[in-house]
Amino acid sequence: MNTDLHDLKPGYYWYTMANDPLAVIHIHDDGGATLMGTDYRLGAEGVADMIRQGQRFFWIEPPQQG
Repeated sequence: MNTDLHDLKPGYYWYTMANDPLAVIHIHDDGGATLMGTDYRLGAEGVADMIRQGQRFFWIEPPQQG
């Protein structure tokens, strides 16, 4: 993971900016991301740009396996 660009760990997050509706993003092991429901892929630099622009990220806890 490219941790020098942002500190989001791999997994799924809700993200939003201002009064926009929540959307889901998948952060990959390399720090890049895929916007859910699309084929759009961002590099770690793109995720860092989202954070700098004020987008907020909320971790989605994975379901318990059992």
